[in-house]
Amino acid sequence: MEPQKDFKTLINEALELKNITWTRLSQLTGIPDRYLTAFQNLNIGQLPAAPYVRGYLQKIALVLHLNAEELWQLYKKELTPKTSGALDKLPANRFAIQSLNKNIVIVAVIIVLGLLYILINANNIFGAPVLKIISPEASIISVTEPIVNLTGKFNIKDKLTINGEETLGNEGGEFQADFPLQPGLNTIEFKVKRFLGKETVVLRQVLYEPIITAKQ
Repeated sequence: MEPQKDFKTLINEALELKNITWTRLSQLTGIPDRYLTAFQNLNIGQLPAAPYVRGYLQKIALVLHLNAEELWQLYKKELTPKTSGALDKLPANRFAIQSLNKNIVIVAVIIVLGLLYILINANNIFGAPVLKIISPEASIISVTEPIVNLTGKFNIKDKLTINGEETLGNEGGEFQADFPLQPGLNTIEFKVKRFLGKETVVLRQVLYEPIITAKQ
């Protein structure tokens, strides 16, 4: 029974059989000359880490028609390849797309959606609120009744106050309120304020002149 050949003898005989030089082997496998020289001289200190070495041996085995696994086992047995331990592996490709952290993706999506919402609703968020006073229509009116009916329309998302008191509107933004008057000139301030601070103010003045009846 023929004894098992050592690593160097196996490769040298295969090269001789195929009439291939070490230089030609480098050309056929794409393995740098310095690494093939290290294999030739059994200089493990000049070889890269184990995963690279195993890949090179597979290329050599393919060209020389050798058993790649047998060649690898001989190498491990005779030369004890350099390793980084149990976690020995090829370094990560720094040009490869790295997996993104799930939380970062979620935060990014929320930010983008928030920006889109602000862009679409910019006028509603940053613009001046709209307020339409239907009654009293004129800036100054004169009445003889002690109560005046106030009506108008605004955006229900905004806040409406009449002389500092909040007034609610219906779903369509329409509002109605009875305002008690004092004899003389009454100033009514309608103020609509938006969430971010912008506001619209409309003033109406009502001159209340009660009818005085002569005593019997």
